[in-house]
Amino acid sequence: MFETELNLIEIAWRPDFWYFGAPLVWTAGGETIIVPKGFITDMASIPKAVDWLPNLDRTGLSRRPAALHDWLYGGDRWRGKAVADDTLRAALKAEGMSNIGAFEYWYAVRHFGQSSWDDDNKNLRQEHFITLADFEA
Repeated sequence: MFETELNLIEIAWRPDFWYFGAPLVWTAGGETIIVPKGFITDMASIPKAVDWLPNLDRTGLSRRPAALHDWLYGGDRWRGKAVADDTLRAALKAEGMSNIGAFEYWYAVRHFGQSSWDDDNKNLRQEHFITLADFEA
């Protein structure tokens, strides 16, 4: 379950991207995952053609789980893709999403998220974080 609220700050020069203003903490099965302050997320990467579906609303119950999932793909990769995807499903259910809705998200990332997993592996970890240089003119 989530132990902290989601604290995101919009990145004005990168539409649809935010950075964490404070850590996000998730605990389940005796394990704690902490998304650090400064990590950049684009939340749920839902194709525009289907983002009108109620369960796929990126501004609803999926916000914290999607941000956590981004961290597991782009920052805390040692757990692996399967754990990241399963954690997303558990977090969605913990937020109150139906089993069907959580399954839809899980199915999508499990079966269509490999390219995102591979792309995040190509990027350097520091590219996933906001730095002072991002604020320089």
